[in-house]
Amino acid sequence: MIKKLKQRGFTLIELMIVVAIIGILAAVAIPAFMDYMKKSKKTEASLQLNKIAKNSKVVYNTAASYVVGTATDKPTTWAAGSVCKVTAPETDWATDTVWAALDFQVDEPNLFQYGYTGTATSADATATGDLDCDGTPITYSLALTAPDGNASAVITEPPPNSD
Repeated sequence: MIKKLKQRGFTLIELMIVVAIIGILAAVAIPAFMDYMKKSKKTEASLQLNKIAKNSKVVYNTAASYVVGTATDKPTTWAAGSVCKVTAPETDWATDTVWAALDFQVDEPNLFQYGYTGTATSADATATGDLDCDGTPITYSLALTAPDGNASAVITEPPPNSD
């Protein structure tokens, strides 16, 4: 008696349909994933500027003056494909008198370059970075004022599609 073996497996059409479905899902998922990654990277700037704002308010409330002076952490030029990240903290934050007075430092590799300029009655801080390496940096800004002797801070984000 001869038994017939049953053929098992997938046809070529079935495999092509599965590959097409995976391709469609990837085409939808990858851009969404990249947007989520960019949004997550942007939070660094808001968090660090918020830290500068809180420390500046403490200084203003104790000394009736913002920290006077100018400080930048790293002079970086943004060119497409060259410097996208500030990969290592190069500034000795503690030796810079302005950063030390603000009690501000970044201990980890970061994506933004920070700057501060202050007078007795107002101050400005910035966070500049190129998150997608296209040579176009985005800048978050912090404006510190003291209307009627009350320290206040406003963080301004770049437009949504600026980077």
